[in-house]
Amino acid sequence: MLKRWKKIMKAADDFTGLLNAGCDLSATTCLLGRIQVVYHGKDDESGHITCHMGKTAVDSDTESDPLWTHAMEFRLLVSKVLERVGPLWRAAMILSLSEQLAVLEQEQYSYTIEGDVFEEAQGEAREGILQKYDSFAGALMQLGLVGIWSQQPLIDGREMKSDDILPNVISGPIFREIMNEQMDWMTTHPGGSKESLVEHLRSVFDEFV
Repeated sequence: MLKRWKKIMKAADDFTGLLNAGCDLSATTCLLGRIQVVYHGKDDESGHITCHMGKTAVDSDTESDPLWTHAMEFRLLVSKVLERVGPLWRAAMILSLSEQLAVLEQEQYSYTIEGDVFEEAQGEAREGILQKYDSFAGALMQLGLVGIWSQQPLIDGREMKSDDILPNVISGPIFREIMNEQMDWMTTHPGGSKESLVEHLRSVFDEFV
C-alpha cells in the first residue's frame, strides 16, 4: 500500500509539473485540432491503431504537419509519467488537482480583497484550474494514452540483433538505450509500421548495422 501511495504522489507531482510548464496549452491544442489516436480491437495482436486530424486520416510513419508533430511530442512527454504510474494515473491526477485547489484556498489568507471582488477572483481562479485539468485529461483520452503502460515492443531483444536490423549491437546500457528508443518511436508514431521502425533504428544506431 505504501509503495502504491508513493507512486501516486510522485505521479501527482509530475502531472503538476507538466501543467505548470504549459502542457495544458498543448492539451488544448490537441483537442481543438481534433488529434486522435484510436485503438481498434482488444489487444496489440488482434487490434490496430488509426490516427486522425479532424476528419483526415493520418499516416503516423510520414506525417510532418507541425500540429501533429507537437501533439506527438506532448504524447511522448505524458507517456513517461503514465508508464511509471500505470492504472493509478486517475488517483494521481485527482491528487494533483486537489493540491492545486488547496494552494488556491490558502492564498486567500495571504492578502485581502474586499467582499465580492475577492470571491469573484477566487471563483475565476478555481474555474481556471478545473478547466486546465479537464483539458489535460481529455487530451490523454483523445491521444490514446490510457493503457500506454501496456504497450509491447514491435521488435524483441533477439530479433533486434538479427542481420536485418542491428546485427553488431552489443549487450549492456546501449542495448537498453536502443530498446527505449524503439518505445519512444512507437509512442510518437502510433500504429507505425515495423519497416519504418527498423529504418529509424538503423539510421540512429548506424554503428551497429
